[in-house]
Formats: sequence, C-alpha cells, structure tokens
Amino acid sequence: MPPAEAAAKTWQQTKSEMTRTAILDAAIDCFYELGFANTTTENIARAAGVSRGAMLHHFPTRFDLIKAAVEHLAEARLASFADEQTRIQRGAEHSRIEEGIDAYWRQLNTPAFVVMQELRIASRTDKDLEQILAPALKAFNKAWYQAVQQIFPDLALSEAFIRTSFLTQYMLEGMAAARLGGGPKVPEKLMLDWLKRELRRSYQDVLTTVRRTT
Repeated sequence: MPPAEAAAKTWQQTKSEMTRTAILDAAIDCFYELGFANTTTENIARAAGVSRGAMLHHFPTRFDLIKAAVEHLAEARLASFADEQTRIQRGAEHSRIEEGIDAYWRQLNTPAFVVMQELRIASRTDKDLEQILAPALKAFNKAWYQAVQQIFPDLALSEAFIRTSFLTQYMLEGMAAARLGGGPKVPEKLMLDWLKRELRRSYQDVLTTVRRTT
C-alpha cells in the first residue's frame, strides 16, 4: 500500500474513532442533563454535532449505542480512579490511606457517578438496559478490585484487605448516592474520618512493616 494511501486510511480511522467517542461522550452528557428516560438518539446526535447518518453508521440500533455508552462510562470511571490514585501513591513508602479516601470521595461526587446511579435506577423497569448494565457492573467491580490490588500492593497483603475494600466501596458509594435522594443529610466528615481511622486500624499488620513494591 502506498504511503499516502496508508496515511489517508490512518486519518480516516482516527476521524472515525473521534466521532465515535464524541457520540458516546454526548450520550453520557445527555443522560446527566436530561435523564436516561428522556434521552433520544436525536438528542445525542445534536449534542455530538453529528448527522443521524453518522450516528447510525457507528451505532445501527439504540441498543448498540446504549451498550457502548455504558461501557465507555465504566472505562472512564475506572481510568479516572486508577490514574488519580496512582498519582497520589507515587513515591510513597507505605500507602497513603487518607489521601486515597479523599480522592475516591471526590470522584464519587461527579457527573459520571450520578449517571451510573441514573442507569441503575432506570434498569429496574427497562429490560434492555438491565441486560446491558448487569454484566457491565459485574465487569466494573472486578476491574476495580484488581486495580485496588495493584495500586495498594502493601495493603493487599493484609488479612483485612477484602473486607476493607468492599467496606470502602459500598460505604462511600452509598453516601454519594444518598446525596442524590434528597433524604436526611449524611454527616460526611464524621463518616470519612471514621473510615480513615478504621482502615488505618485494620491495616496495622502491614501498614508500617511492608513497603510498597510499586
């Protein structure tokens, strides 16, 4: 294949990937601004700045689009979590628990988490969405746990690691979800301070004796 033709193909591939990403980003934005139930493919195409034909080229059906958007959202959440936590822990002799908790809490108070909660609720009565979301959440939780093991290698050696990982995830996600329901205000600082103390207590078997390996 001539170099010019190869370069043109590469550009077309890059352009196609950019368009696809723009559509998926627009879908997530629409879910956040309009709600899942009120979002149409026309809304998404308009927000992405693409024609309906371009939308159909990448996603022939609404099911295809929603499935790709859910996977895109999960990948973005996981990448954001891993990137920030890795940055915080870089160079630490022992895992920085308090800073890690604060970073995770900040990430749960973002549109990405709100959209995931929106999808969870909508999937209760939308069978197509449930079919998409259930395996996506299962894959996300598995990947999240693997990421935590890699980012906190010293803590992963503790006998408390499995228990405290799930405690942290469910407690913080529950608190973040409670913010969305308009119910009684959660004493966030009180709970975050308790969690940090509990984690430090639970990890005494490794926290000051096992050095991080990464």
